[in-house]
Amino acid sequence: MKYIDLTHTITSNIAVSPFDKNVRMKQVKQLDIDSYNDTEITTTMHIGTHIDAPSHVMDSEVYISDYPVEKFIGKGVLLDFENQKNISLRKLDQKKIKQDSIVVIYTNMDKKIGTDEYYYDHPKLTKEFCDYLVSKQIKILALDFFSPESMPLDIHKKLLSNDILIVENLKDVHLLKDKDFIMHVIPIKIKTEGAFIRAYAELITT
Repeated sequence: MKYIDLTHTITSNIAVSPFDKNVRMKQVKQLDIDSYNDTEITTTMHIGTHIDAPSHVMDSEVYISDYPVEKFIGKGVLLDFENQKNISLRKLDQKKIKQDSIVVIYTNMDKKIGTDEYYYDHPKLTKEFCDYLVSKQIKILALDFFSPESMPLDIHKKLLSNDILIVENLKDVHLLKDKDFIMHVIPIKIKTEGAFIRAYAELITT
């Protein structure tokens, strides 16, 4: 059994969007003084590899902590849109997308994280593609880029209102090409509108 980590490491210098403050990490307890180490972190929930819940963009009381663990685990479906900005519905993808799957969009944009292009000229989903995901009742849409759209976030609202969570800022998705895998996108159990996750793929071998 093999696992592939798809997660950006959170550090005090992790790239954040122009809409967020930098992460602040401070060691507040030291082994030689306090007999243990401890770190204080100040950040928002939507930096690095993270997941969005309905309350992120809607007047909703559904938080990440409300979901059972099984919501964050599912059969992975990789759709290859390498170096493309228009994420549209293609016939070759329709048969791949199954109910309760986790659809992973690969664009190779993760290599540009921290750049203006990453935040302002990222790939975007079409409404038709979004509607198809809703009709198939997938669990989660996972992206290797900043957001499925720009303002006013209608794609976010459409997916989240239909119980499809959104993962943003995956890395190294190219490693999943031609692989059969189970996706794990596990957040901490926290009552917020989103959370950091440890995203990884469990490769299925026969």
